[in-house]
Amino acid sequence: MFKASLSSVSVRKLLLALCLCAFLSGCFTSSQIRTEVVEGNCLWDKVDCTDSLIQRYPQFDLAFIEFTERGNLFDRKDVNEVYELVNREANSERGAAVFVFVHGWKHNALENDSNVIQFKEFLARAAENEVVGQRKVIGVFLGWRGDVTYFPFFRNLSYWARKSVAEEVGQGGATEVFTRLHQILVAQFSEVDQKGPLHKNNYVIIGHSFGGGIVLSALHDVLLRDLISARPVMPIDGVIDCEKVSRFADALVLLNPAIEANKVIQLKEASARCAFGDNQPKLMHVLASEADHATQVFFPLGQGANLAKTLTPKKLPRKINDRSVVLDETKLNLTTVGNLEQIRTGYLFYSDETLDWQYKRCRDDLNECGVISSSQQSNHIQTIENDPLVFIRTDKNFIRNHNDVFGCYVQSYITAIIFETQSIDTGYLGQQSLLTASQDVGQRSFGCNYSDFSFKRCFNNQLTDYDCELP
Repeated sequence: MFKASLSSVSVRKLLLALCLCAFLSGCFTSSQIRTEVVEGNCLWDKVDCTDSLIQRYPQFDLAFIEFTERGNLFDRKDVNEVYELVNREANSERGAAVFVFVHGWKHNALENDSNVIQFKEFLARAAENEVVGQRKVIGVFLGWRGDVTYFPFFRNLSYWARKSVAEEVGQGGATEVFTRLHQILVAQFSEVDQKGPLHKNNYVIIGHSFGGGIVLSALHDVLLRDLISARPVMPIDGVIDCEKVSRFADALVLLNPAIEANKVIQLKEASARCAFGDNQPKLMHVLASEADHATQVFFPLGQGANLAKTLTPKKLPRKINDRSVVLDETKLNLTTVGNLEQIRTGYLFYSDETLDWQYKRCRDDLNECGVISSSQQSNHIQTIENDPLVFIRTDKNFIRNHNDVFGCYVQSYITAIIFETQSIDTGYLGQQSLLTASQDVGQRSFGCNYSDFSFKRCFNNQLTDYDCELP
C-alpha cells in the first residue's frame, strides 16, 4: 500500500510537470516586444517592421509603447522617441491627429495580433477619408502582456492574473503616457495664438475590454478632480449649475470595458448633481453592446470567484437630484461599467421601422433606452442635460460581440465625437469655425459643419463616407 501511494504521488507530480512544461513552452514573452528602430516605409521600402518601435506607412505612422507586468515603462529612451515623433508633427503647420489604443485580455503588441492588424486598418481608413483634415495621422498602441499562452485552457485561467496586471498598468505608467500626450497635443495649444487655433491637433483615446479598465484607472482621478472643481457651490440634494469642465482629449472611448462599475460610481455621482451648459464637451463615452457575453456572463463569474472583493458589501443610500437611490456594492462589484443599468444614459440601436440609427436618452420613460429591469427603473440615477459622462447601451448590430473593436459603426461614432468636440471648441453652434479650409473637413460634411452641428446627421454622414453596410 505504501508503494502504491508513492507511485500515485509520483504520477501526479509527473502530470503536473508535463502540464507546466506544456504551458511554459506556449508562453508569450514577458519581455519588451518592440525594440528596433527601422528606417524607411514599411510598405514602400519593403523593410521588415515586425519588431519596429515606430512603423511608417504611406498614410499614417504607428508607434508602440509597452509596459512591464508591474505597470512600468520598459525603456524610457524608446518612449521618448514616440514623444518626439508626436511633438514634431503637433508643432508642424498641418498638425497631428493621434489615436491611442489600449488592448485587452488575450492580446499583446505582436505583429500578428488581431488588435494590431485591426488598429492599422482603423488608422488607414481615418487617413483615407480625411476625417481629421490634412493632419498627420499617428497611432500609438499601448501594449502589455494581456496574453500569456497559446493554450485555450490556460488562457482562460489567466483571467485573474491578467486583470491584476491591467490594474497595475492603469495605476502606473499609463497615466504618465496619457498626460504627456495631453501636454503635447492639447495643453500647449490651449489658447488661440500665432501658431493656430486651439484645436490644431486631435487626441483620441480608445480602450477595449481590460484596456478600457486601464484607461479608466489611469484617468479616474484626473476626471474626478475636474468634475469636483466644476462645482461653485456644494449641493445638498438638488442640481446646481456647474462650470465647464475642460476636456482631456477630443474623444475618450471605452469599448465593452471589462472593469467593475464600482470604479466609476464616484465620477457618476460627481457629474449627476450638476447642470452643465451647451458648451460642455463629453469627457468620456462608454459603449457596451447587448451582444457582449464576455462582460455580461463571464466577468461576473470571475468577480464572484474573487472572495476578497465580496466580503462585507454595503448598500449605500443616496439622494441625487431629489431622487432616493441605493448603491449596492455587490452589484457594483459584479457588473461592468457598461452593463450597470443604474447609470445608463442612452440606447443606440438600428430601427427596422425607420431604417436608420436611433438614439434614445434615458429620461423619464426608461423603457425607451433599452431593457431596464423594473427593480432598477426606480433606482436609476437621472440622466441630466449635457452630461459629460456618457454610458450607452448598443444593440448587437452596432457592436457584434465582445471583440468587435474597430467596426465601421464604431469608427463613424468616434469620428462624429471629434467633430462634436471641435464644434464646441470653436464657440459651439452659430459661430464661424477657426479652422482653415484645408483642415475644416466639417465644412464639407453634411451634419458635421461646426456652425450647424448635428451629432445624428454627422454620424450618418460618416456611415456613408465609410461605406458602412446596413444591418
